[in-house]
Amino acid sequence: MKKMILLFVILFVVILIIYMIPAIRKDFFKSYSKKDTASMSLDEFMQKPTKTIEVAGIKWQYLTYGNGDKTIVFAHGMGGAYNLWWQQMAYFKDHYRVLSYSLPEEINNLEDASKGILKILEKEKIENFYLVGTSMGGYIAQYLTHKIPERIEKVVFSNTFPPNILIETKNKKKSEIIPWMPEILISYFGQKKLHSDIVPAANNSKLLEAFLPSLPFSKKQFINRYYVVVDKFIPTPCLYKIKRIPKLIIESDNDPLVEKSLRENLKETYPDASVFTFHNQGHFPYINDADKYNKVLDDFFKSENEYKKLEQTIASYFNGRRDANITLLQQAFSKNANLFTVKNSVILKISLENYFKKVMQDGKTKVKTTILNADILRNMAICKTRFDYPNKSYVDYLTLLKVKDNWKITTKNFVLLDEK
Repeated sequence: MKKMILLFVILFVVILIIYMIPAIRKDFFKSYSKKDTASMSLDEFMQKPTKTIEVAGIKWQYLTYGNGDKTIVFAHGMGGAYNLWWQQMAYFKDHYRVLSYSLPEEINNLEDASKGILKILEKEKIENFYLVGTSMGGYIAQYLTHKIPERIEKVVFSNTFPPNILIETKNKKKSEIIPWMPEILISYFGQKKLHSDIVPAANNSKLLEAFLPSLPFSKKQFINRYYVVVDKFIPTPCLYKIKRIPKLIIESDNDPLVEKSLRENLKETYPDASVFTFHNQGHFPYINDADKYNKVLDDFFKSENEYKKLEQTIASYFNGRRDANITLLQQAFSKNANLFTVKNSVILKISLENYFKKVMQDGKTKVKTTILNADILRNMAICKTRFDYPNKSYVDYLTLLKVKDNWKITTKNFVLLDEK
């Protein structure tokens, strides 16, 4: 009996010891012997001092540096940290301010993730920014786009997925078992996945194979980041304030961590987004195909935001009407433009000349103006606007065409909503 109790105690102690063993974190520079551009830039990157900020009792680590008026914020994936983006930050630092953070292991939902990021931006006095997120970070980027669209100038959703139930459904049993597993065993299965799927999908990249095991890992981090990934929100991409943000979806056609159905759902969720597809580069093209990835980002950041150009024309229209400024109105309208409305069940056509005369006759006025929605297709656009005067309100449907890099209103259909 005593022997059985002793064996039981020994077995319990052994299990406890195994359970308490932390995951092994490898040294990248010992695993990767090459002295190439990637390894030398990572060595330089890791010498940069990080900053910390405490949000609701939780410490966040982040790094920011670089030169430029505009800021790029990088959001890492489920197994990542701030240094996941070292090749992108090194590439863009001369012309942009760059910022990357590590999601604390205590964070287990989208709202707390966004609060921490916003506190970092507040501390660094960053108001508007470009946002690049991959995998879990791409999901967080979608949430931030939904939450603070007025602050995001451009956004990249890379190797990621939209809100869905597929991930949670497929991982339901695993999510119930993993909390009871020792950390070292979770790490073992992660390493097995790395060598069986992730690295082969990335053309057997030695850089990727050496770098990923060097990232910090804990059981708590793994579980809580899974909860972030399966947290739900309802995206609203059709709202104008979100639609006007240029979006780029980056994907890989052989991504082993994001199923094809989820990649397709992402494109369906954001139908106005541009799409770039890497061929046979796996889940981490920003690491194993960094030169091309950086070029794709660079081209996107340098591209024009047509909605901003369109808004300049609409601003001339709004201000021209408010101030009875015919010069501004002439800048907004095509010379051949016409206005249409319905009066007494008859379509009434108003010439541009008569519209200008009416504006001059009415003079300056108090009016609240709003862009309700807009759609752009190549050199054509439709814009819905609203004018709220003290005693009445109008809604316009404007057709615009782009001529010599300028948008011009060619047709204005308007309707009186109500009179007070």
